[in-house]
Amino acid sequence: MPVQIELLVDAEPFWVRLKADIAAAQNRVYIQTLSFEGDSVGLALAEAMAASPAVDKRIVVDHYTRFVLSDKFLYSPRNLFDSELRREDKATAAMIAGLISRRVAVKFVNPVGPALCRFAYRNHKKIIVIDDRVCYLGGINFSDHNFHWHDMMLRIDHKEAAGFLANDFLVTWEGRHFGGTTDFGDMRLISLDGRRNAAGFQPIFDLIDSATESIYVQSPYLSFPFCDHLHQARKRGVTVTVVTPEANNKKAVEGYIRWEAARSDFDLWLYPERLTHLKAMLIDGKYLIAGSSNFDYFSYRFEQETMAIITDPDFIDIFVSRVVEPDRAISRRAAPEAASPAGYFRRLQLLSVGRVSAWFME
Repeated sequence: MPVQIELLVDAEPFWVRLKADIAAAQNRVYIQTLSFEGDSVGLALAEAMAASPAVDKRIVVDHYTRFVLSDKFLYSPRNLFDSELRREDKATAAMIAGLISRRVAVKFVNPVGPALCRFAYRNHKKIIVIDDRVCYLGGINFSDHNFHWHDMMLRIDHKEAAGFLANDFLVTWEGRHFGGTTDFGDMRLISLDGRRNAAGFQPIFDLIDSATESIYVQSPYLSFPFCDHLHQARKRGVTVTVVTPEANNKKAVEGYIRWEAARSDFDLWLYPERLTHLKAMLIDGKYLIAGSSNFDYFSYRFEQETMAIITDPDFIDIFVSRVVEPDRAISRRAAPEAASPAGYFRRLQLLSVGRVSAWFME
């Protein structure tokens, strides 16, 4: 049976579709997220899960949510006396307790280790499985600020895809790390366990390295080693177009991508108004890569991710008309600038953080 894929751009259509699926579920609803916060979005999901008639209802949350709310680190000195942030922390704890009391199982996974030494190793997957056929993957977390960002999710109606992601979820629920791939129809699903990501990303690097015409990338945190492969593609004459936020919530990455664009001659476009958290790569108009990965060093080196490689030409046309064309239309082209040494030092800064994080895992 052909794979049915629905593109849900931004939070409102995603939530409308998901809420209906949760309400109609009979057997199981599995939700995995990096962030699950006790604000209006988190409480709406909690109510939908509690009211669902499904027998098996579970939510997996990465330990990230115990330390970061509203995109703020709870224990940084400037946030220690933020009363609003403290209220949200208490509201999140109360929301979790309320779910458990209403027979929705909730589990925090992936501990950060002593003194946050494993904080870089996050489970960054966003997975949803409804009964035996419907599943979702993409970049949207469950919090007010995440719902405000520009992002997307894929809704997939296919028994094998749902089974693959359900297995991923259950392995994570047991406290282990899942990695693997499966192919069906015009789609390949890739799940990365955060330990062997280099091999998992190799099919994507192979596609970049074989590109002959164009590569379109949209990501908030694009960095190496992906940029290194894009740099080589540009040297072969491939057009490389990058859309990234005009105002990034990670300033080190913002400085890096501007330097990289100048060094590699990328066509850099800056998305205005709000942060684009959308992650996608389109290669030669034939291969669409989408999911939770930001195509950055931390995705490559540490984080657990889920991605799809889609070759269905009709769906790719939909992606171009609903993401590529409108996002380019409202973005502004970044002015050419010199590849200053500051950008190179940003790269060294990111590498240094990564190497220190890796040392704690050895």
